[in-house]
Amino acid sequence: MKESVRNSRRGLLYLGFVALGLVILLIVSTVEKSKEPVETEDTVEESDGPIEKEKAVEPAPTEHGDWEDPGLVDRSGAPIEVQMPGTVTGKTLSVTDFGADPEPDSSDDAAAIRAALDAATPGDEVLLPAGTYDLRTTDPADGSANIVLRSGVDLRGEGQESTVLMTSLDGEDDSRVIRGSGVQDVIVSDFTVTSRYAGQLGDDPDNGDAGGGPMYGIYLGAHEGQSSSRVLVENLGIRRFERHGISVKASREVTLTKNHISEATAIGPGGQGYGIAIEGSADQNNPDASNDSRHNVVIGNTFDGKNLRHAILLQFPTHNNLVAENTIVGSHLDAIDLHGEGEYLNEIRDNTIIGGKKAGIALGNSGGSKNKHDASGHGNWVYSNNLIGNRQGILVILGTPDTIIEDNSITGDENSKTGIEVRNAPGTELRGNRITGGTDGFWAIRLSEDSGTAGRGTGIPSSIKIEGNVIRQAANGIRIDAGEDLSMIENIVDGIDGAELRVKDGIEVSRKVDF
Repeated sequence: MKESVRNSRRGLLYLGFVALGLVILLIVSTVEKSKEPVETEDTVEESDGPIEKEKAVEPAPTEHGDWEDPGLVDRSGAPIEVQMPGTVTGKTLSVTDFGADPEPDSSDDAAAIRAALDAATPGDEVLLPAGTYDLRTTDPADGSANIVLRSGVDLRGEGQESTVLMTSLDGEDDSRVIRGSGVQDVIVSDFTVTSRYAGQLGDDPDNGDAGGGPMYGIYLGAHEGQSSSRVLVENLGIRRFERHGISVKASREVTLTKNHISEATAIGPGGQGYGIAIEGSADQNNPDASNDSRHNVVIGNTFDGKNLRHAILLQFPTHNNLVAENTIVGSHLDAIDLHGEGEYLNEIRDNTIIGGKKAGIALGNSGGSKNKHDASGHGNWVYSNNLIGNRQGILVILGTPDTIIEDNSITGDENSKTGIEVRNAPGTELRGNRITGGTDGFWAIRLSEDSGTAGRGTGIPSSIKIEGNVIRQAANGIRIDAGEDLSMIENIVDGIDGAELRVKDGIEVSRKVDF
């Protein structure tokens, strides 16, 4: 019987506040406070990661079809169940029976793991008993990967802390510890992926020369235009990689859960230091294509952001994905980032993000060298997130349209600048958010002009609705420096240290209430 991940819709709000509160207190106690140089409020410029060549499917149209509703729904808006791989119905093949040695620093174990996968048939699983497996060679048919997944065959360890895959890959272009291209019905679970790299970890987002270890820990992509699908990646530890801990490209119905990602070896421009990346294809935005990126689920993962550029990133026209219930402590740039390449109708809810040096959640990005970033796509839904001590709680920029931001809890600290900041973001709605804290120049909600990036995305906030938000015990309330067609309805602002409301001369705001 197939398991499923059900659609997460409006009724699923904060469950287990007490338990979450205890977790947050424990995490906060471990966060290192780090100093950073003074910088502008513009997003740091960054470049794309490498873009793999997929076999062309067909010329991409310029529209997104009739998809209109965010989250795990079909194109009519009906909830869908994300299909999961089935349970094991065949044999369990232990890699030790094929010559793998679980003792550390043994000879190559990759060949034995590959032999076990080759011997398996759909419905079987390949077992990695507790121990450390040294991956010193790559697949004979793919010099970029230690291990290549097969459809219908699971790869399982005996626990994230018990089974370790130790790769010798070190800086090779497009190198991956585990690759799956066009695979279906696969579970990868219960082990750690790391590398022999022993140098400095990534700590400078402007350093493009750092790095080591494999480019990717787990890489899932398309093959000849056919996406990977019905894949579960669960309970993995991933560390000491250069680009992406887990990369999901041009695929659908991939579920990533209970993984812990940390210790990128580089966080510089060009796509380094992403924890999890869900990507469409740069030149493909046809939802009818077989490699359309959608209905992926990133849920219940944890990230130590001390050495991550972004914890979770969505890029290119990927849509109707769910990013939920993840915990992120720190990150050098925006922790959850919709990367300014048309990502649309995604659902981002119930995440806890603490102590980020930039935004907790950002839509739109000012970087890009090969593919120029600017606006994210339409209709993304950001709700019920718990954002604590980030520079901005939520940031929307560069022309990103029709974003819904509701029921988020945002707490500022001495390093925070804004709770919610909206620049050029037409049609953005802020509803029912609760914002508190901050010092000195912190504003709970701020609307300002967007200077754009290299001439792209310039503009002012327009058609913005600010409704039913509660701002209490904050340094300052609502500040409007630019905008047109703005409305404020039934917001509550009290217990403010500084100004409750500041509107620049000449800006009209309709239906001001509760000030």
